[in-house]
Amino acid sequence: MTYIPFKHLNSTPLDFEVSVGNTLFIGNLVHKKGKIAQLNGTITGTVLIFCDVCAEQVEKTLNEEVSFYLSDGIISENENELDIVEITTPMIEMEELLHSEIELIKSDYFCCSQCEGKTLDKEF
Repeated sequence: MTYIPFKHLNSTPLDFEVSVGNTLFIGNLVHKKGKIAQLNGTITGTVLIFCDVCAEQVEKTLNEEVSFYLSDGIISENENELDIVEITTPMIEMEELLHSEIELIKSDYFCCSQCEGKTLDKEF
């Protein structure tokens, strides 16, 4: 596991590289203000995903740019940042962030090349 202590982040970007299975997450973390840091990175590789039309599992190639904020602890309700991940431990678990991003990618609508352009003709 790759852990990065939140307290070690400063205004100089800290590079990271994490791989899980067939995916690679490369980027950097930089302290922004107060308890907030920003993560910028790219996820590449492949992931198995189900087609939402035919339900076949296929391998999807990834080349995803990601950018979001991290909070050192729980943020107050008056924070106006929309895309903040609250880190409730002193260490940022990079594999956990990668797993979360992969699950977000998998939750998007996906249509395999065989089903591209087809629609579901079901009566509800």
